Amino acid sequence: MEKIPLAIVGCGVMGTRHLAGFVELTKSGFNKFELAATCDPVSENAQKLAKIAQDQLGQKIAVVEKLEELAPLGVLAIDVTTPPWSHHTICLEALSQGLNVMMEKPMGVTMRACRLMLEAVEKSKSVLMVAENFHYDPMNLLGRELIRSGAIGDLRCFVNSGIGGGNRVIVTPWRHYKRSGGPILDVGVHNFYVTEYLVGKVDSVYAHARLYEKIRINNPGSSPAEVKADAEDAVYAALLFENGVIGQYIEDHAAHGQGMRNRMVYGSKGSLNSPPDRSGQPNVLTLDGVGTVNNERILEYVPEFRLDKVTAALFGDERLWRYELPFPEIDRKLLAVEYADFGEAIATGKKPEVSLINATRAVAIPYAMLESSNLGIPVKIDDVMNGTISAYQDEIDKDIGLI
Repeated sequence: MEKIPLAIVGCGVMGTRHLAGFVELTKSGFNKFELAATCDPVSENAQKLAKIAQDQLGQKIAVVEKLEELAPLGVLAIDVTTPPWSHHTICLEALSQGLNVMMEKPMGVTMRACRLMLEAVEKSKSVLMVAENFHYDPMNLLGRELIRSGAIGDLRCFVNSGIGGGNRVIVTPWRHYKRSGGPILDVGVHNFYVTEYLVGKVDSVYAHARLYEKIRINNPGSSPAEVKADAEDAVYAALLFENGVIGQYIEDHAAHGQGMRNRMVYGSKGSLNSPPDRSGQPNVLTLDGVGTVNNERILEYVPEFRLDKVTAALFGDERLWRYELPFPEIDRKLLAVEYADFGEAIATGKKPEVSLINATRAVAIPYAMLESSNLGIPVKIDDVMNGTISAYQDEIDKDIGLI
C-alpha cells in the first residue's frame, strides 16, 4: 500500500516526542505514513527536527514554515503539536486545504475553539483526530474491561487525587498561563478523558479553584528563571455522573510536602485501583470474599480481553496485566499506537478510537470546574459544551481573537 505523506507541525518538545513515536511505529512495520516534512514558523526548530528524522529514518525531510507550503510536497496529513491556543487556527486552515489532521490534546484551548473545529470537520471529508495517548495505555484498556465485566459490581463512587508540584514550572512556562487553559486544563484533559472512559459521562461539577503559586521557578538552565503564573494551579471538586456515581476530584499542582496520586472506582462488590498512566503498573482489584487481586489472575475476570495487533506487537503480548519498560519507551510506544489509529482512519474510513465528542468533553469538564468556581454554583457539562456558560473562558477567547 502506498504510504500517506505526513508533516509534523510544531517542532518543539512535543514534536520531538511525536517523532520518536513515528520512528517506533516505522520500526514495527505497521506505519501507514511516510514523513514528508517538518513545519514550524521558527525555521531552526523545523530544521532541527528534520535532521533528527533524517538520521533515524534514513530519508530526506523537507522543511517549511507555513501550512500552505505543504501542498506542493504532496502532504495529505498533519500531526499538530503546537501550543493549545493555536490548535483551532491550524486545524481550520488545514481542513480548508483538505488535509487530514491529528491534533495534540487539548483539542482546543476553549469550548468556542472546539466548536469551530467540530463545525469545520462536519463540512469536510477529512479525518480530524485528537491525540489522547492515555486512551491507548494497555492498563487503561484493561481497567475499562474489568469495570464493564461487572467485577466490582454496580458503580457507586469515584475518587481522583493528584497532589504535589510545589512552586516548580510544570515542564514548560505556557502551562501556567490562562491563555493556554493553565494546568487545570492541560492535566485535566487527560484525567477526565480517562475518567469518562472508565466510569461514564460526568453530568455536573461543583468546584473551588485557586492560584496559590503566582511565581513559578523554571527548570535549571531555562529562561526565564522565574515565571509569573496567572492560571489557577489547584481545583477541588464534587462530581455527579449521569449513571448516578458520585465523585471527588482533587488536582493540586501547588502542594508542598508529601505528594499523592490515586484513581479509585468503587462498586457494590469491590474496588478498582487504576494505576498511574504510562507506568505499566497493574490494576488492583479488591473484592468482597476474594481479597486483593494484583497479578496475572486478574485476567480471569476478562477472558475475552485482547489488545489490538499493533498494541500487542509494540508491548509484547495481546493479554497484558502489567508491563515493565523505561518511561521514554512507554511514551513513544503509545504515540506510535496513536499514529497507527490515525493512519487506519485515513486508509479505511474507520472512526478513530478517541472520538471527537469525548475529546471535546475532556476539555469541557475542566472548564466546568473553573466556571463553577468563578460563579460559585454547580455547573452542568452540557451548559459548557453548548456555550451557555462561558464567563471564565470569555477572557481567553478575547485574548486569542475568537470574540
